Amino acid sequence: MQKTLLFVLLLIAAGCRKEAALAPQDDVAPMAIAEKRLATTSLTSVTANGSIPAGLPKRVAFGIEGDVSQRASFINEADYVYVYLAGDIFSNGWTTWNWPSGQYARNFLNGIGSMGKVPVFTYYNIVPARNRFQEPATINLNDAELMKKYFDDFKLLLQICKSYGKTVVIHYEPDLFGYMQMYKNDVTRRTIKVSLSNHPDVQGFSNNAKGLAQAIVSMRNKYAPNVLLGWHASQWSTGVDVIGNKYNPEEHASITANYYKSLNANFDLLFSEFSDRDAGLYQLVYGRLNSWWSMEPRADNDYLSDYDRFQRYLKKLNQDLGKKIILWQIPMGNTITASCNSTPGHYKDNRVQYFLQPVMQTGDKSKIAHYGEAGVIGFLFGWGSNDCTTYLDLRGDGVTAQNEPSDDDGGYLRKGIKDYYQKGVVTLP
Repeated sequence: MQKTLLFVLLLIAAGCRKEAALAPQDDVAPMAIAEKRLATTSLTSVTANGSIPAGLPKRVAFGIEGDVSQRASFINEADYVYVYLAGDIFSNGWTTWNWPSGQYARNFLNGIGSMGKVPVFTYYNIVPARNRFQEPATINLNDAELMKKYFDDFKLLLQICKSYGKTVVIHYEPDLFGYMQMYKNDVTRRTIKVSLSNHPDVQGFSNNAKGLAQAIVSMRNKYAPNVLLGWHASQWSTGVDVIGNKYNPEEHASITANYYKSLNANFDLLFSEFSDRDAGLYQLVYGRLNSWWSMEPRADNDYLSDYDRFQRYLKKLNQDLGKKIILWQIPMGNTITASCNSTPGHYKDNRVQYFLQPVMQTGDKSKIAHYGEAGVIGFLFGWGSNDCTTYLDLRGDGVTAQNEPSDDDGGYLRKGIKDYYQKGVVTLP
């Protein structure tokens, strides 16, 4: 029996909530400023550093979050489907969601694989262990008993993925290395019980972030070489918000790239994110008046939009590391449909329309291609809390606006992704 309710409840706890201030949407640059905007491309094929790992689509692809029990409502065209594996590894972790232990992951792999899609696990288990929910997870990372059980938990997932036999992406512990980078010089926060956990698979690795990264890659190599590991690059990991504070994106990307290199652990992909919640939710519920990203160049933003600035940050990561990038947990609200009416489950945002409104209107894929030139190969849409807007009727409130489907976003993401695939995708070599 699928424990879907438990899954949804755990999403609230598991959502990566570390977000710094974001840029406001007002005061858009005039046309004279817009002319100075970074040039985008109208090409339908783009190149960037690095090669696409085997088993992944050779196009800039789209993906969605979803439990396998919701597959009848999935967006058919999506290439990727991701799900959180999270919880307290001592009590209600993902291994307990079905029987026998770990069956939830097996069901997900088999279900998503049968649909011809790439399964993605967001593995997020250090922070919620022992129900501590502390970030940075200093106490948990230095709990030897906990870390030994944690490595057992990760080993089981790898063994399940190995049995599946096809390509699986594991997005490893979002934000964890962002905090490790931020506090790398703090002796009270940089230790991790790796070898000191006494787990047999991680002996000999140093008891710090470098040792953890190397141990995780080593375990993958040993137990599941068909798994692609994703390392999460947090744009605030230097201690500042590159977007909200309008810092030099190349400079801060280089700092993060150098930190990744210092770990000497070969992950296969980079993951990053715009935000974990709709801008309207942050504005109305959390009181963040500057939660919106600017879609047009602005004089006070170095004649860039916030999307241009983030593209430059990602491009520098790609140039320095030669890794392809997947953008994850992208908010799904919009300002177009009446269903997005600024109530729980129906908050507004502009990420979807920034990339897909031009596609729906004229077939223009230049903004998607612009990110493809930065090394982005995937856009994965999901929710960081149950109040976020989704492409499903997750609120269970049916049709919200006349002449729109029951999807919480009014069907906007579903239509946008369908149009993108029908009108011709941006291909990658």
